[in-house]
Amino acid sequence: MFSLKGKNDRLLTGIIIAVSVTGILYFGFQAILENSKKNQENPFEYNIDNFKKSDSSLFHYVEVGQIPIDLPHVYGIAINPDDKIYVSGDSSVLIFIKEGSIETTIKTGKAVHCLAIDENRELYLGMIDHVEIYNEKGIKRAHWESLGENAIITSIAVSNQHIFIADAGNRIVWKFDMNGKLQGRIGEKNETKDIPGFVIPSPYFDVAVDPDGFLWAANTGRHSLENYTADGDFRSSWGEYSMKIDGFCGCCNPSHFIILDDGSFVTSEKGIPRVKVYNRLGNLVSIIVGADQFIEGTVGLDLAKDSSQRIYVLDPKKRMVRIFEKK
Repeated sequence: MFSLKGKNDRLLTGIIIAVSVTGILYFGFQAILENSKKNQENPFEYNIDNFKKSDSSLFHYVEVGQIPIDLPHVYGIAINPDDKIYVSGDSSVLIFIKEGSIETTIKTGKAVHCLAIDENRELYLGMIDHVEIYNEKGIKRAHWESLGENAIITSIAVSNQHIFIADAGNRIVWKFDMNGKLQGRIGEKNETKDIPGFVIPSPYFDVAVDPDGFLWAANTGRHSLENYTADGDFRSSWGEYSMKIDGFCGCCNPSHFIILDDGSFVTSEKGIPRVKVYNRLGNLVSIIVGADQFIEGTVGLDLAKDSSQRIYVLDPKKRMVRIFEKK
């Protein structure tokens, strides 16, 4: 049977609950308001400042020198067997002696986005879609064919027998012989060979050859470094996405890397700009430069090493080469 008393009881209970909820919301809002006034901060602000801080015990390098670069934009760095420093920019390559004074300028007429030097001191320059080769005197020796309208050359690695070209536009590593003849494509997705395929969300795609002659490539969208034979067989990989210091975060990292003589890796990142050292197994061992040592928005931290294993960091925002030595 329908009961008026039961209906009134339920109505009274509803009113009490509504008043209670209103009171909680009001006082909760006042608390947030007071907290905001006290802290003068947006409690909902996306803030990564805490992730820019690093454990001081991990810093094992010290900055020992800087070389200002008189170019509007700088893109790439390489060091030859004599420890001469090559820096590429808008339409030229600057060559510095080890002490940092400029020796030569090579005029290219177009932007040089990356570069590499072989044991014979031949200079391989990566333009947008093709490679040009100069000798150590700055004389142009060769102009290779275009890799296509989608090509974006971002890195070149030279071994004793091969030239490897990272193409961020086509998401592939091209393999050439020393005379510029195409020999193959490395890194295309192939499930039967356990090749994951390169995920390259932005024009940062680096390659290097290790002391054993194997190719390494940065699969930036997967936040990893991948190892291949010269014939393109997948061997291994390491790296993971993480906001912690030992991982790689953002859309696409590491943006650049080099391999030291002992097989360890030096990596650089964008988003949270920093330079780190990992051992051969991919374990973090040191931080060279922390995020607080770069200008906000710094990207394109290309890397190089000399015969003493000093680390050279090309800092585009400051337009300088920064030199770091192990303590």
